[in-house]
Amino acid sequence: MSMSLVLRGAIRCNAANLLKSARIAPLKSYSTLVANVQRRALVKPLTVAKTIAPVVQREISVSAPRMASAESSHTMLWTVERLVSVGLLAIIPAAFLAPSQVMDALLAVSVVIHTHWGVEAMVVDYMRPSVVGNVLPKVAHIALIVISVAALGGLFYFIQNDVGLANGIKRFWAIKGKDAEKKA
Repeated sequence: MSMSLVLRGAIRCNAANLLKSARIAPLKSYSTLVANVQRRALVKPLTVAKTIAPVVQREISVSAPRMASAESSHTMLWTVERLVSVGLLAIIPAAFLAPSQVMDALLAVSVVIHTHWGVEAMVVDYMRPSVVGNVLPKVAHIALIVISVAALGGLFYFIQNDVGLANGIKRFWAIKGKDAEKKA
């Protein structure tokens, strides 16, 4: 089938047909073609307008589309995310310098919410419904919420019933391996 199409095309493109087409339509420069089209458009504007299909005019927006509901403010959420990120720079050292249940709870909440927002951004970016379907993004988002709540609950349990978050991390860093004991 494909071979017959190739052969038919070869017959049409032989030297005699090329010479005939060259004699019928001599080569014109680009500027000549453009000038002829412009001249025809000035002489007969109505006929050109009738032959050309109507152009669909679209508005181009230079700002981000507003897809959020009226009662939610994503600008405020973005600001809160940045405040939590900057706040972590002060909370982490303060929790280790002055360990207490309040500082540990503040550290736990800010770390978990910061992590939750980061992973949520990845879920929203990479689990698009157009790519993976409608069910998987919802399952991933629900799983993220469950994991974040479980992590926060676990950290609160550790703060309340054990040595606390900052002291627990200090003790973990103080663990020496078998290699360190042999050298000492």
